[in-house]
Amino acid sequence: MLSEPNINPAPSETGLAPKTKGLNSFTLKIMAIIAMTCNHAAYIFYSHLPYAPRCVLLAVGGLTFPIMAFLLVEGYVHTSNLKNYALRLLAFALVAEVPFWLFLGHEGNVLFTLLGGLVILWIADHVEEPWLRAILILTITLITWVCDWGSVGPVLVLLFYMLRERPWGIALAMLLPIGIGLYSTLGYFVEALNQGSWRNLPFVLYYALGNTAAIPLLMAYNGARGPSLKWFFYVYYPAHIAVLGIIHLLVFGDMPRLMVG
Repeated sequence: MLSEPNINPAPSETGLAPKTKGLNSFTLKIMAIIAMTCNHAAYIFYSHLPYAPRCVLLAVGGLTFPIMAFLLVEGYVHTSNLKNYALRLLAFALVAEVPFWLFLGHEGNVLFTLLGGLVILWIADHVEEPWLRAILILTITLITWVCDWGSVGPVLVLLFYMLRERPWGIALAMLLPIGIGLYSTLGYFVEALNQGSWRNLPFVLYYALGNTAAIPLLMAYNGARGPSLKWFFYVYYPAHIAVLGIIHLLVFGDMPRLMVG
């Protein structure tokens, strides 16, 4: 969602031209926006949705963060001005926190998580002392614990960066959120077996289907940028949360029941 390669098409870091087939960064951004909207609609309207739409919306929503984290790494690798990139993330994270806090959860929104990942990438590349580098990365990771996607978010960003040149690097990196996600929802399987209730299946599908489906999409990335509408993507994040929240308020006469945080 936030990738900012500065040429189109951009050569890869290995010097090879991007593939002509596959998905460019613009297409991945569109997928992330659709998935993000589905995910937030599921949370904001959760108590009013039938069971099947909950499953579908959250399964699709699981695509969102892996794509955003992957494109953040692309942005870091290709951006011509890292300082401006970070400042844009910070500015829109602050703006987005108002609707996020009102309608989604009492924690830092995902742009803060991505900003933490961006800072970690810079630390990994520019801090020479291993002990200081480790301490700084650990500190940023712990800080993001209070943000959407928690400390898993920036660690996934770092894994995408470290494994980006390996053939199965994306799949290996995705083992982290999928594994942690399925472990965190293990209780729902126990509930289903003991009580015969699958009411929490939508949250399992977020990881089992959504996160897993992100792997082939990211592996299909061809290294090209495609059309550039970066300001639209920045503005859309806080705007769509506000619109969904206001719709809930107008239709149901109350604030959404917070599902996050």
